[in-house]
Amino acid sequence: MSHHYSGPDFRFPQGDARLDFTDLYAFPKPGDPEKSILIMNVHPSAGENPPGPTSIEPFAPEAVYELKIDPDGDTVADIAYRVRFSAFERGKQNATVRRVDGPQAAGTGDGGKMIVERAPVFH
Repeated sequence: MSHHYSGPDFRFPQGDARLDFTDLYAFPKPGDPEKSILIMNVHPSAGENPPGPTSIEPFAPEAVYELKIDPDGDTVADIAYRVRFSAFERGKQNATVRRVDGPQAAGTGDGGKMIVERAPVFH
């Protein structure tokens, strides 16, 4: 779900802009329609409530960002991608991505098969 402060009382999740999913893009991989590309945007640079700039740290290292996928339409996630970010040091962060398949995808946590480790994050 995304929102761009479409109402006067919207606030960042837990008061932290780094936890605010603002956009999610999903499209087939060019040249390989069997694969998909997922892109998430988080952390607006300015807030409305309270107004003003937000934190310079792009992602919260203490959070797990999850993208859940329900390919069979039963409203229960069958695939989950879980992303964790390193601490923001010298203007840089790294991402680790795990994939969870089956019933565990509907839950939350840090588990799953590692598919990307310590990838540089570009802001």
